[in-house]
Order: sequence, then structure tokens, then C-alpha cells
Amino acid sequence: MFSLIKYTIPIGISFCIFACSQLYAGTTGKISGKIIDAKTNDGLLGVNVLIQGTRLGATSDPDGYYFISNLTPGTYTLVVSMIGYNKTVISNVVVKIDLTTAIDVKMKESIVEGEEVVIRAERPLVQKDLTSTSVTVSADEIKAIPVENVGQIVNLQAGVVGGHFRGGRAGEVSYLIDGISVLDPFNSSLSVQIENSSIREMEVISGTFNAEYGQAMSGVVNIVTQDGGKDFHGMISGYVGDYVTTHTDTYLNLGKVQLSRMKDVQATLSGPSYVDDRLSFFFTGRYYDDEGYLYGKRVYNTWDIAPTYPDTLDRNRYVNHYSGDGVYVPMNPSSKYSLNGKFTYAFSDIKFSYSIFYDENKAKYYDHSFSRTPDGISNHFHLSTVHIVQASHVLSNSTFQTVKYSSNYFTYHGGVYSNPYDARYVNPTQGTPPSNYTFRAGGNQTGRYERNTKSSIVQWALSSQLSKEHKLGIGAEVRWHTLYNHDYSVVNMTEGIPDTVILDGEKIISSKFTLGYRDLGTPGNQSYEKKPFEFSAYVQDKMEYDIMIINAGLRFDYFRSNGKILADLKNPEREKDSPDSTLAGVMNNAATKIQVSPRLGVSFPITDQGIVHFSYGHFFQIPNFDNLFTNSEYLVPASGSVASVTGNPDLKAERTVMYEVGLQQALTSEIGFDFTLYYRNIRNLLGMEIIKTNQGTRYARFINRDYGNVRGFILSFDKRFANYFSASMDYTYQIAEGNASDPYQVYYNSQTDPPIETNKKVVPLDWDQASTLNVSMTVGELDNWTTGLIFQYGSGFPYTEDMRTSQGLRFENGGVKPSTFNVDLRAEKKIDLDPLKLNLFCIVYNVFDVKNELGVYASTGRSNRDLYSKNASPIIGLNTLQEYMNDPTSYSAPRQIRLGCSLEF
Repeated sequence: MFSLIKYTIPIGISFCIFACSQLYAGTTGKISGKIIDAKTNDGLLGVNVLIQGTRLGATSDPDGYYFISNLTPGTYTLVVSMIGYNKTVISNVVVKIDLTTAIDVKMKESIVEGEEVVIRAERPLVQKDLTSTSVTVSADEIKAIPVENVGQIVNLQAGVVGGHFRGGRAGEVSYLIDGISVLDPFNSSLSVQIENSSIREMEVISGTFNAEYGQAMSGVVNIVTQDGGKDFHGMISGYVGDYVTTHTDTYLNLGKVQLSRMKDVQATLSGPSYVDDRLSFFFTGRYYDDEGYLYGKRVYNTWDIAPTYPDTLDRNRYVNHYSGDGVYVPMNPSSKYSLNGKFTYAFSDIKFSYSIFYDENKAKYYDHSFSRTPDGISNHFHLSTVHIVQASHVLSNSTFQTVKYSSNYFTYHGGVYSNPYDARYVNPTQGTPPSNYTFRAGGNQTGRYERNTKSSIVQWALSSQLSKEHKLGIGAEVRWHTLYNHDYSVVNMTEGIPDTVILDGEKIISSKFTLGYRDLGTPGNQSYEKKPFEFSAYVQDKMEYDIMIINAGLRFDYFRSNGKILADLKNPEREKDSPDSTLAGVMNNAATKIQVSPRLGVSFPITDQGIVHFSYGHFFQIPNFDNLFTNSEYLVPASGSVASVTGNPDLKAERTVMYEVGLQQALTSEIGFDFTLYYRNIRNLLGMEIIKTNQGTRYARFINRDYGNVRGFILSFDKRFANYFSASMDYTYQIAEGNASDPYQVYYNSQTDPPIETNKKVVPLDWDQASTLNVSMTVGELDNWTTGLIFQYGSGFPYTEDMRTSQGLRFENGGVKPSTFNVDLRAEKKIDLDPLKLNLFCIVYNVFDVKNELGVYASTGRSNRDLYSKNASPIIGLNTLQEYMNDPTSYSAPRQIRLGCSLEF
């Protein structure tokens, strides 16, 4: 927690300075409509429309038209009043991010003074101003389904497969919190956990998106967080759980129920402050601990060595050296502490807020080869802190502007031991198995890393409803980053000199060698610090006519890597007597990158119950910063193979051109459907080239060379909650092809002898799942009991068959893995203990304990069968062949059961 204080204090001071001096990405919505006389159908002038409980409102124009903009997503009540007419109260008015909620009102002349008409608005099944595929998920909807994090919610959306949006590569999605990017640009990963209880509304855009969104090629996840209200509200919840499975041959140590295996405690508190009624707060904290479901058995300790041969002439007799106690050890445990908080201060026409998101994680990642030496794998630590300051200024009823500042800090480090010079580190080759299908017999992982990313982001945006038809938005953003990365490994400093192993009979006394680290700035011990810079601006016009709605925008992006490129790539040694000696050692500045992205979306309302929409856009994204700067000193070790990879700070932005056409239609008052066709053309994807140096060595370098295309359709149905039941279903058919799934593909191909030829045509991508089906249902009484269920089905992913089983021909991703399916469930019972509410719940993931095969052998296409195991040499060790082949990471996670309760006030 010291880290939290360390970074909170300076940012808090910055907030105070800033306050005395929100909307780049969409975080607000709008209500609009027309008010008419119920008898004459004429528009009424001067009708007051107010948001109940606030000072927000509008007055109708001569045609009866009104609008209220800059509304935080949520549910509101409208009060419509005018002298001589009955007051009309409309409840359950839902406002969504970036969208317009249409509320038309027919007013009747009053006969009795003070008479009031109460109406409950129905959520429309057809969103008329939705010009591309976008799904909004509210806080109430998140509570009803079995999900615990943002990633689970995202993967339930149509067109999303394992985090890949519509066939794109991983890392092509922008994650925003209150309009601010919270991705780590080092690798484009979501590096801070936003807790479900902090989410007010979440928008997942898997189609084209407006010009206000950038640095994304496949989609946008936009999260608007909770504010404190006028009343105090609190909640504390917790659960315990375990992995309950019958597949104990694959999942070690899961044979008996142990509910303490996973623990979770969360608390939330929000409301007004005692300091000032205009100051409110929201806080949620969480502690989570999970031993995981992947265990190893401590047969060997790290200091043990592989079997030895007392008689070197007799290779059939060997001696195992093991000193382990046989205890089961967790190999994928994880724990975390998180804190999400927000202060909001609103007065007159200005609103300030300050948010903090703090996340501290510790984890291990399973390594099957260490399954019998489980203490030899690394620990990984991650700390994230995000501070966001916002100021929103309402200039008039139709115009407002926002300014935001964010400071993001992400830090990571990992290694088996905290001290890099810990005496417990052993020879990197120690315990290496002498036979195939054999676990390591001692040893430890040797890699270590330390890295951090600091990003500062400033945004300004202005939005104005210029007329009934035009809503204009403009904005600009500046981002500057500082990246530090240090990778190094424990090495045997006496490599090449035979180690002396002293045995007392069959017991090891000592093994003499010298451990250490290569000099910083040499292969195996490298670091860099880089400071790239970004600037962007956009203009967006939303035009709403009776016959169509148009979203037209233009985005400008500027990027400067501030990196340098070696002028003579064939001379990384900088030798002066090279063929082109004039370039020896010369480093040129990488060029500045500029992109202009047009975006267009059109919606055509056919009737009140159906619309057709079309959208098109160009989308650009700078590659991960690590791909720009890795091995920036061009250190190429002497080797007969391609032994190193270098970055390229002069990489161009990756590019996608996306098209989409769709139909929304309400079938009944409760059921609607959506049909969407889409196509994506992808260019300038990251790949590699192999460079042969003047010294005869070779290395791989990142370049823009890969390409792909994706086409498919989505059919979805939605039934709103009525008669104790709601349901949604979406089916996606998709073909995702390209010349490579992995930017490292050329590098991997170069490691074989002879090297594998790079694809000259498109092949199925690794995540090309032809058919994907998601079904979710909720039954019950919302204030009493509910049961939510999610069913997911996916056809098999492709894999590359072994050449020996495909007539000697190699067809990349020519085989298909088995299909997968899964069922998750959440059941909840609410008990009213006025003024408290007690909720009892049960969450079950993988209800039917299905072993979906995710990783397969190239010879069979199955997870636990390898044709070549029959011809394997005898195992020299303590495991059987089947024990080794039962790799639990080849399957989906086993059944999980979580039992808990929460108390609210």
C-alpha cells in the first residue's frame, strides 16, 4: 500500500492545482423528443422538461422539439409540465453512451388542477441512431449473469472470440475508463482491473466506431464508472469456492472439496460527504486469492540433478536423484488487492471529479515441464495505478466542454526469487530431462525482468447541439510516455568448462559451477528507456433527420517514436571496414508518422420498429512499443541460427478498412433481432524479415509485412425481461484468414533445418472459429430470486498437422480441433431485512465439467494422444508416459463452484 500513497499524494496535489484552473471518448448520452397536443397533434412551445432530482432540463421550441444532452448513462425520470396541461411523469428512461433516447410526449389539457399522468418508458428494442454494432451493458445486467471481470463480459459479445474482435489479432482493442485509455502501450494489454461494482455502464463496440476513438483496429470497450449519489449506499460481499471435478487424472490434487481454495471479499461505500453536500464519493475495494487448479508434485527439489549413470558403459542402468517430499504445490496461484475510488464535486455549471484505480497482483504461470519440480517456476508481480482528473463545463443548454488529465503507472517484475543474486539459483541446465516425454528433475527458470510504463494523457473536447439536426463534436488529445525495460537471465559463467559433480555413492554432495549475469548491454542482459509521443484530434458530426441518422467524422493522428535506426542493418557490429563503411555506426532518427482516418455511419429508419444501417471507416494503430524498441542496440550474438530479434522504431501504423451493413427489427413488443454483415481488409500488420549481416550472422527484425481479411455475419435475438424471463442469443459465422497469425512467424520458421517457407497466400488464422453461439437467460423475480445461465458453443479452431501424417505436405492450419461448449450459472436469493438486504448466491463455472480440448498434438489433433509416443525411447525418470501427456493446460478449466453472500444498505 506504500506504492498507493507514493503515487496518490503528487496526483492529489495536481488535482487541486488543476481544479483551481469530461468527453473525448463518449461518456454521455442524450434525451430528445417532441411534445405535442393530444387533440390537435400540434407542437407545443414552452413546455418544461426536467430530470427529476436534478437541475437539468430543457424547454420545447415552437415545433415542440426539446433535447437534454451531457447526461451520464443511467435510468432517469422525466417531469413534463405546462400551465393548462396535465403534468406528465415518465419513469424508467434509459440513457446510453453516445446514443439518443427518444421520448415523445402527448399532453392533455387539464380539467382538474394538479392532475398528474404517470408513464413508464419501455426500453426500445430498436436503437434508431445506432449506425454500427455496439452493445451496452448496465450495472444491473452485469449483476444478473455469472461474470466477475471485464474480460468475461467482453467475451460474451457477438463477434468476440477469446478477446479477438471480428478476427483481429490480440491487442487491437482500446479499453477506456471514463474516456481515458488504460492500456499499457508496451504490449497493448489491459493493465488495471476495473471491478464490476465500479461499472455504471459498459459499451462494447465490435463494428466501426466514430472518429473520437483511436489507436484501435478491431474494437472499443468504453466503461463509465459510478458516481456517489445523494444517499448513502454500502455493500459488503464475499465468497469461498473450489474446483470440483472428476478428472483427477489430469488435474492433480482436486480429488476432494476444499472451499478455502479460493476466497474473495469486496466492499463498496458511496454517498454525499459531510464536508459539502455538492461533494460525493464512491469507493470499492477487493481482496481476491485463488490457489488455482494447476498443481505440481514436489518429487524433486530445485537443487536435484537429472539421473546419472554410475557405469557409463551401461546406459540401461541409471540412478534417480530426488529429495522432494511429494507434497502438491500450486503452480498457477494468483492474488490481488484492488481499490477503485471517485470524488465528484458539482456546482452551478461546472463539475469536477477525481478517480483512482489501484491494482496489485501476484501470480505464477504453470510450466508443464516443471510439474515434478514445482518450486522452480517464477513469481510475477504487477502494480498498476491510474489517476484521472476531469472538469466538465456546461456553456449553455446545447454546448459543453470537458478537460481530462490522466497519469497511468504500470510496473512489472518477475523471477524465481526476489534477490537476483539469491544463492538458491542453480545451473540453468540442471535437471534437464535426458529423454522425451519426461519432466525436469530439478533446476529452476532463469529469466528475470523489470519494466515500467508511465503515461500522461491530456484531453479536451467540446460538444454542441448546433441545431435540431446537427450535433458537432471536436477534440484533441496528447499522450507522452516513458518506458523502461530490463530483461536478463541467470547464466553459468563457467559455460564450456565441465562442471564437477561429487557423489557419495548415489547421493549428490556438490556440483561446482559459477552463476552470474552477463554485463549489461550484452546479449542476455539488455535494458532501454524510451519516450514516445502521440497527438490526435478529431471532428465528428451527428446528423439526425427524420429519414436518416448520419455519423460522419475525420480523425488525425501524429506519432513520434523518438527512436533511432541503424543506417547499415547488415553491420550491427559497426565495423569500420564493412562494405559500406560510411554508414558504420550511423544511427538515423525514425520518421514521424501521420494518419488521417475518415469514418462514416448511416442509419435508415424503415419504420418505427425497423432500421437499416451502414458504416465504413479507416482505422490505424501504432504497433506495441516493445516491438519498436526491443534490442535497440542491435546486439546480435555469434550463432549459426537466427538467435536474436530487434525492434523497429520506424514501423508504420497497422491499418484496417472496415465495412458493415445491418438490419435491426422489432418482432413483437418484447422480442427484437439484429442481422449484420461485415468485412475487414487488414494491411501493414506486424511481421518480420531475416537480415544476414556482413559478419555472417543472422537476426530477425520487425517490419510491416503481414496482411489478412475477415468476413462474416451475426444474427442475434433479444427478449426483454417480462413474465419472469429474459433471454438473448447471438450466432456468428466468420472466416478469418491471413498470411500469419503471429508477428514472430518468420522468426519461428527460420529455426528449422531447412527453414520453413513463409506463406505466400492466406491461411486460416489461429483464432478462426467458423461458428460461435452465445445464449444467456435470466429467470425469476428481480427483487426476490433470479437464476442466470450462459451457454457458449464454438466450432473447432485450426491447427497445423504434422507433415508425417499429411503425406509429407505442410498445410498451415489445415486441421481443425474439436469443438467446444460451456455452461455457466448464477443463482441468487434476496432477503429483505429492512433496512438491510441480504443476498445469497451461488456461481458455477463449467457446470458440466467439460474438458474442452484447447491444445492438441500435431499428429492427431487431440489433446492426450500423440502417434509418436509409441516409438518414444524409454523414459529416464520417475514419471509414466501418460502422466506427461496429461497436460492440464491443454484443456479448459474444470468446474468451479463459489458460494457467497452480500449485505447491502
